[in-house]
This record gives sequence, structure tokens and C-alpha cells, in this order.
Amino acid sequence: MNLKYAVCMLLIAGTVLNAGCLSSEKASGEETGVPTENLPEGFSLIAVIDDSTPGINMEDEIADFRGDEDIGQVKATVGKYRWGEMGKDYDARITVIDCESEQKAEAAVSNYVAQSKFKNPPFVGVDRFSTVVINGRQVTEIRDSVGKELKYIYIWNDGNRVVLVEGNSDRADSLELASATGL
Repeated sequence: MNLKYAVCMLLIAGTVLNAGCLSSEKASGEETGVPTENLPEGFSLIAVIDDSTPGINMEDEIADFRGDEDIGQVKATVGKYRWGEMGKDYDARITVIDCESEQKAEAAVSNYVAQSKFKNPPFVGVDRFSTVVINGRQVTEIRDSVGKELKYIYIWNDGNRVVLVEGNSDRADSLELASATGL
């Protein structure tokens, strides 16, 4: 075997092993409220991202939480989930943001809900907002349009933590994904 070939194989093997280690470290999103295991049927984890994820600017990921009200310094984690056909359906997401205080978390929720894209109903005769109970707490349900379907979004704060669940077009599945946060 050629020495150059052997060195290349070792580098590739090391890279693959390292990538596996990084993925399992990233998959420890449970303590952040981003579920990585025991997901509802039909959902599979694609990735868990945070400030340490190379090539990701978390400020871009949480831009919708910034607005008129100050949310201060935050630490965010995003879980991305596949639920439909790859390349055809959008991904579901769970974003968990730890804020400096409960007031800052409430401000983040308020900023998100106040986005101009939520000013009008998603479809004629369909209310944009509602409330539902998830894990024993009353949360805001937002109905958004994706093509000709509704997408169900849930947002709430649990103390200084904000939880945003961007589900799919099936309300029951989306509620189940939101419940998987345990928050």
C-alpha cells in the first residue's frame, strides 16, 4: 500500500470519527429543552445547533425574537427535525432561548408575536392566534401559511426560557413535538 494512500485513509477515518463525536456532543440538547430522543412518530433529528456550531451565526437564527423590546444577552439552541419528504417539505424546528430574566423572556415572546408577517390571518376565515395547553401550561398557538396549508407554531416562556416550536401542517403532530420539550 502506498504511504500517501495510507495517510489519506487515516485522515479520512479521523475526520469521520471526529464528526461522530461532535454529533453525539451536539445531540445532548436534552438539557436545553431541545429533544433529541423519544421524538414523536414521524419526526427525526437532523441537527442541534448553538453558538459552538461552526458556520452558524445564532443571531441570524434568533432574529425574529429581536424587536422593539430589549431581550438582552441570550443563549440559544435550535433543534432541526425532518418530518416529511426531504427536499419537498420544510423542516420542523424547536428554538430554546435562555434570557437574563423572565421579563426579557416575555419581551422575546412579545417581539416574536408582533412580527409584521403575523398581522393578517393566514387564510380568510382562519384566526392567526389561539391558545392551547402544552405540558400543563397555556401557550400561544400561531397559524402560519405554507403554500395552501397551515403550519402550527407554538411559543411560550418558562421563567427566563423561551420555547418556540415550529411544527408541521398536522396540528396533533405539532402539539406532540411541542410536548416533547418537557417545558
